[in-house]
Amino acid sequence: MALNVATLPITVGVGAFLVHDGRLLVVKRTYGTIKGLWSIPSGYVEPHESVLMTLEREVQEETGVVGRAGPLLGMRNRVTQDVNDTFLIFRMEYVSGEPRPDALEVSAAAFLPADELMTSPESAPFTRAAIERFLRAEGMHLDSYIPPAPLKPGEYYLLFR
Repeated sequence: MALNVATLPITVGVGAFLVHDGRLLVVKRTYGTIKGLWSIPSGYVEPHESVLMTLEREVQEETGVVGRAGPLLGMRNRVTQDVNDTFLIFRMEYVSGEPRPDALEVSAAAFLPADELMTSPESAPFTRAAIERFLRAEGMHLDSYIPPAPLKPGEYYLLFR
């Protein structure tokens, strides 16, 4: 029998592609399959949060760096027997701060040269792939469109094109 994706838990995660002075903001996770490898800061969308709010919150929580969400660079959808997980990768603009790990989810945080991360065995495979694909990507930008019905407090409507 074929897998019925509609019955799986659906998760949405976001990741930050934040380059400052030619270096990419990366973290080392304390858990999971990429534990101890450099990866882009990321996290899961919580109830009543837009994807952009999640992105900015997660980057600041994990690294102490303040960034502003920019264009949507890519999307990864992973379906397994257990989950249907969508991961959105956004470019971020550096605002302020120096990397410092939260010591809970992240054991290290740093700005490292992108070219070194692309070949380092200490970089997660997806991080190496993201650098190669997104370093110069334009991405999809947030559109100013708002639906005709007024949004209620706590409602978000985001269109990227």
